[in-house]
Amino acid sequence: MATQAITGLASSGLPVGKPVKLVSQIVDFSSTTHTSADVIQAIEVPANTLCLYAGFDILTADGAGNSGTLSLGDGADVDAFVTAQTVAAVGLGVTRAQAGASSMGTTSIGFRVYATADTIDLVVATGVIDAKIRVFAVLCDIDGEGDSEAQKSTFA
Repeated sequence: MATQAITGLASSGLPVGKPVKLVSQIVDFSSTTHTSADVIQAIEVPANTLCLYAGFDILTADGAGNSGTLSLGDGADVDAFVTAQTVAAVGLGVTRAQAGASSMGTTSIGFRVYATADTIDLVVATGVIDAKIRVFAVLCDIDGEGDSEAQKSTFA
């Protein structure tokens, strides 16, 4: 097997790229009535987007006596990012490990590629919730990335 070096990057510059963005949305459950299995479409994700990471931050904990749980996912998997957990304490929700990580086996995901538009959804898994949650995602537009870009380097 041969090893080939890429040359010419110093004179031609970096490849074309797009910025990565952090997007977020506040969901205040105290201002709405909800039941188990309700879906809150918190973040719109355009087609051809790579979601590097998504999660939620509990800004105001659930009130006394509430024992509801939330998960975070999308139209294909309701807990792709966060498996159902209580929101009784302020702080970041525990996100799923990247796929293949030994802590979660090979069924966990932690990131997604969206070929078609979708939403990142906060799902009321169980019970009543009155917490205030910030849902966030790190998204990158990969639409047309590199499609018309010529090779700027050579192999030696």
